[in-house]
Amino acid sequence: MMKNKIIKTNPLFYFFIVLIFTFTQFSLPCHAAELSEPNILGKHYEIFRDSSKKITIEDLLSGTYDNSFVTSKENYLFFWHTKDTIWLRLDTDEILKDKQESYWLEVTDKLDSIDMYLVKEDGTYSVQKRGISNIDDQNIHYRSNLFQIQDPSVQEIYIKLDGELPLNSISYLFTTDSFINKIIEYKYLTGIFYGFLSALLIYNLFLFFSLKDKAYFYYVLYMFSFILYQATLNSLDIELVRELLPKWYFIKSSAISGNILLLFMILFCKEFLELKKYVPRFHNFGNVLLWITILSLIASFIIPDVMITNNFTTIFAVVVFIFLWLSGIFVLLKGQKMARFYMVGWTVLLGSIIVQALAFLSLIPFHPVIFEEVPAIAAIFESIFLSLALGDKINIIKKEHQEMQQTLNETLEHKVKERTHELERAKIELEKLANTDRLTQIPNRVRLDDVLEEAFEHAQYHEAPFSIILLDIDYFKEVNDEFGHQVGDLVLTNVAEILQNTIREQDTVGRWGGEEFLVICPQTTLDDALKLSEKLRQQLENHQFPVVQRNTSSFGVTSYLDGDTRNTLLSRCDKALYQAKERGRNCVEILIDDANVSSSL
Repeated sequence: MMKNKIIKTNPLFYFFIVLIFTFTQFSLPCHAAELSEPNILGKHYEIFRDSSKKITIEDLLSGTYDNSFVTSKENYLFFWHTKDTIWLRLDTDEILKDKQESYWLEVTDKLDSIDMYLVKEDGTYSVQKRGISNIDDQNIHYRSNLFQIQDPSVQEIYIKLDGELPLNSISYLFTTDSFINKIIEYKYLTGIFYGFLSALLIYNLFLFFSLKDKAYFYYVLYMFSFILYQATLNSLDIELVRELLPKWYFIKSSAISGNILLLFMILFCKEFLELKKYVPRFHNFGNVLLWITILSLIASFIIPDVMITNNFTTIFAVVVFIFLWLSGIFVLLKGQKMARFYMVGWTVLLGSIIVQALAFLSLIPFHPVIFEEVPAIAAIFESIFLSLALGDKINIIKKEHQEMQQTLNETLEHKVKERTHELERAKIELEKLANTDRLTQIPNRVRLDDVLEEAFEHAQYHEAPFSIILLDIDYFKEVNDEFGHQVGDLVLTNVAEILQNTIREQDTVGRWGGEEFLVICPQTTLDDALKLSEKLRQQLENHQFPVVQRNTSSFGVTSYLDGDTRNTLLSRCDKALYQAKERGRNCVEILIDDANVSSSL
């Protein structure tokens, strides 16, 4: 019941989350419209690339390289991994509207080293050093590189970009008031975004403990690694844990967090899509990608060249995403409906990652939206749809289990019926074995007692005629003595067969004991029983027995009289048989009552 409740409330939970997020997104522009718009500095820069890496600020101030600066045509500068030192120059008269105002210049990119030189009218300058190499020099704990401009005598600004990380410049100029408002807006949006992802993580962790499904566990790890990767991409690691981790980690953090994300992403998708069951080849290829990811993660720590690890991780991520997207397609084509929501979420996220990769590789124009708004929106949609996919999978599995249970019940019911029939057949067979003489295969004395009881009761209550015939094989002991018991057994089986084939349909014949046989004749008068006995006697007399050739039998016949019991009836029939033997055997004797005896042939 707990599982059913969890799955049913899942879509409702996400509906309210999306509703709150949508509301806040629509309400933000109204708040942001009141803020002073920052000045995007990209097109205000003049750019100079120092391939020698030896030129100093003094060299630039000497005017020797003035003609080497090229005016920028882009709002956002992107140089990716380069061995050059990048120099940027700004004219304060162009960007500072009021030099008496205090300004903040923000460079949002994660950089190894970024130095700002504030050059005054007299040629002197001051330096502010930022970046990972100078992480302790920035007093404000913030994700971006912040530079303060508050000296009205500053005429030019030079910015030097250098180091192992990609050299980019997404930079803005704020007044102090607008910068404070910008931080408030940033904290607000960041809180919503990471709060939403954390809520999904905690919720699915609860589902894992409730359902014990490994897919939820891998999804929680995937969500955690995605939060880590996105925080690294937005330089939140520098803002939050700058004093806890070594500087080299921040330089390599993108490749490290990216590989961790790929690792848990592959594990989750393999488990959720059940590739081993539905698409074994993709499962095997997924294992190969998994090992490559682990090796790439290890390489991110030990390879000193950050450009190699960053480039490989970026290209490899695109390969992994395409593979996992195709995995979903093939599982869906196999008829597994659980891949429906997976494909929607994965398609959205795959699109955003491919866009990021293309921007990293300079195949499309570089823009901060690609690394902030696009992945944020894609992550939210992907997280929602993957969680819905997990719920959908549980519902599908539950339905399949119900169908399997129903099939199992039907199969079990069918087997129970079959077993019941088998038991009934076995019971009939056992009863037959218990009531059949093993040698002659005709009813034994146990069965004859039952039939005799039924016929006796019927004659008593319905006043119907009822007769019995008792016969004995003549000189049977001599047959056994002279020819052996095997020949005697053949005589017994021949006699049983003759009797079985000669009696009427309503009659019952059985072995009474030894060489004696009893014929029970319901609805039969004494005269009819006499005629039947004579017929049987003649059949036996004329039969050619194995080895002994000829053998006869003696018959005693009687009928039921009022006041008879089973014992008196059988006793009278036995006396009639005794009379037949006394009269020379091979004849039929009838005994009407204890006082009147008449004989036949």
